[in-house]
Amino acid sequence: MSFNSSRRAFFSATAASLAWLFVGDRASAAPANLAGTPCKVKGRERTVDGVTFVCRNAKGKLIWRRKPGEATTKVVTVRVLESSALKLGGTKVVDAPAPNGGTVGVVLTRTSAGITALRVNCTHQGFPVGRVGAVLECELHGSQFNPETGAAINGPAVRPLTRYDASETNGGIYVTVTSA
Repeated sequence: MSFNSSRRAFFSATAASLAWLFVGDRASAAPANLAGTPCKVKGRERTVDGVTFVCRNAKGKLIWRRKPGEATTKVVTVRVLESSALKLGGTKVVDAPAPNGGTVGVVLTRTSAGITALRVNCTHQGFPVGRVGAVLECELHGSQFNPETGAAINGPAVRPLTRYDASETNGGIYVTVTSA
């Protein structure tokens, strides 16, 4: 083995080690979204996480594009809280996993009719709401919402908070979040 090939092997191994430090094992996994990345054979299709991509010519380059089709709705139902942690008339803010990754803030309120689950973001500018007295109030502009229905009481917000399905079984509170 010559000096140049051993030096090349050393630098290759060092570069690979540094890359692994920064991206970990994610480098070997298929990307969740191929859109816009280069491809080699026009017309070839590839499916990743239930989404089909097609290799297309765009501005003289072959790249992956999402295949047009019907939008699929993803649904996630998850246990977010123990039943005993939410008393009658009480409100808690929890995080639930979003169907497309990440989390969604959810405001849970126990009423005599059951449990209400509402998105924590104000419909005016997306700032979080919190329980202030008998209402949910936006911390930024003061919009107020009914904690049982999510209806806007005082503006500037006029649309109600997004409502999620909530259920209570086996000592836990479950929230169902769908991709829109």
